[in-house]
Amino acid sequence: MKGYLVLENGEIFEGERIGYDKDTCLEVVFNTSMTGYLKVFTDPSYASQGVVMTYPLIGNYGVIPEDTESEKVWVSAIFVHELAKVSSNFRREKDLNDYLIEHEVPGLENINTRKLTKILRNSGTMRGKITSDISNVKEIIKEIKEYNPKNLVGQVSTKRSSIEGDGDIRVALLNFGCKENIVRELKKRNCTVYIYPHDTSVDTLLEHNPEGIVLSNGPR
Repeated sequence: MKGYLVLENGEIFEGERIGYDKDTCLEVVFNTSMTGYLKVFTDPSYASQGVVMTYPLIGNYGVIPEDTESEKVWVSAIFVHELAKVSSNFRREKDLNDYLIEHEVPGLENINTRKLTKILRNSGTMRGKITSDISNVKEIIKEIKEYNPKNLVGQVSTKRSSIEGDGDIRVALLNFGCKENIVRELKKRNCTVYIYPHDTSVDTLLEHNPEGIVLSNGPR
């Protein structure tokens, strides 16, 4: 089934639908990773964004839950040159396309990722819409330009405080959309990590007398 990515500048990219079948507005960015696509798709920093993967074949080792950065897929869509039809890895549990459908994430393959990446590299991040119907491009572009997601940090941050690890070094981590690997690496370095929601007060942040404070990454 054909699908299209319409950019706010009027540029249209044609491809084939993959993943979950739905139309959605998003911010379009690119990622040059050769591996680790699961880490990208589950990184809370990518909330509301559609990610163009510049590496030509994505999905070749399937889905390995241990390699994710959160329990949820945060990207709004993915755009790839080719989605692997067969995945192979002794740890894989399912194919990437099934995983995208499960998490209701749409995508396009057979899209000109090289041209799209050059546009984003030269012009900067753009808003766009993934759709199957381009019969009224003017209306689509109007919708794209009105797209302005709110409170993304509040959506991706933890809702309650928690403690990870039992090391000798106390670290307070303010979660603006923290990847799980940040916590794992702090624990490896003999830290007890006190994780707080993004809107935590300074007094609460300091209640355990931390020896360091980490401000995590997150969506802009």
